[in-house]
Amino acid sequence: MIELIGFEKEYSDLLKRYKSNNLPNSILIHGLSGIGKRTFLNKLVKNILNIEFKDNNLDHHLNLFKNNTHPNIKIIEKEIDSKTGKIKSNITIEQIRRLKTFLNSTTTIQNSSKIVIVDSADYLNISSANSMLKILEEPKENTYIFLISNQISLLLPTIRSRCLKIKFNTHNLTNFTNIIKDNIDEISNEEINFYFELTYGSPGTTILYYNNDFLDIFQLSIKCLLSNDLDDDKINLSNILSKLTNDEFNNYLSMLKFILIVANKLKVNRDDKSLINMPNYLELESLSTNLTKKNLIDRFDYLTNNQKELFSLNLDKKIFILNFLTQ
Repeated sequence: MIELIGFEKEYSDLLKRYKSNNLPNSILIHGLSGIGKRTFLNKLVKNILNIEFKDNNLDHHLNLFKNNTHPNIKIIEKEIDSKTGKIKSNITIEQIRRLKTFLNSTTTIQNSSKIVIVDSADYLNISSANSMLKILEEPKENTYIFLISNQISLLLPTIRSRCLKIKFNTHNLTNFTNIIKDNIDEISNEEINFYFELTYGSPGTTILYYNNDFLDIFQLSIKCLLSNDLDDDKINLSNILSKLTNDEFNNYLSMLKFILIVANKLKVNRDDKSLINMPNYLELESLSTNLTKKNLIDRFDYLTNNQKELFSLNLDKKIFILNFLTQ
């Protein structure tokens, strides 16, 4: 079984509801990206399978779930576009239509639960969201639909109202440290503390950053912010960022916000011990000196106010970031 670190109470509550036939048909689990929502659901689904098939070839059913081929379990997530080879920006109406077919199908294993995981429901477009709403409004017996959301405000209010909502709060440093040490070898406590602050306690985002050299982009971003000129560094950075997926770019925007927040904190207290040991402290200190408080706030507001439209309207990432860097 998957080891669960954090959210033990939420897990115990849902499992208890399931065992007592009191689990709602629609459940919305929301919280920070990379905090462990999908890991949580994977463990919960495996335990449900263990209950339903413990005397009936359990290992076979667990392997089917692992390979995403279990006839009673449907995973909905963004698909790869067959024409471009890239991941689509949304969960499409066609996927929800296939979900309806799955829910109405009689070819699944009878007298066993049907389980749906939508990861992430934030990527439902208008058409697919409205279609999903109709499914939630007409729940089927012995069917459980789990919606995962990284930003609950992106969901239709009517979808939110149809679900039992469970919020996953940020990990504390102890749980965060245990998860990171289980997944990354030879990482120092100083690095763990830095990533805890950088990712707001998100283990999944930390592992992504660590394995993909995001610190190089972190360093280059600070360097670019030290000058308003449209130089080679800014062109190089914008070219790198334009190739990121929406999820990766969203993580990068969180990184930028973190840089601005730290620079602003240094204006207040340059002797903050939690900041002095941070990678690139001297560059961050220089950034804090060179940019006014108003400029830091204006840049932060630019990211916050335009982030949603960037993805919903599929705006040009390169232009978006160049506008930010040259303010």
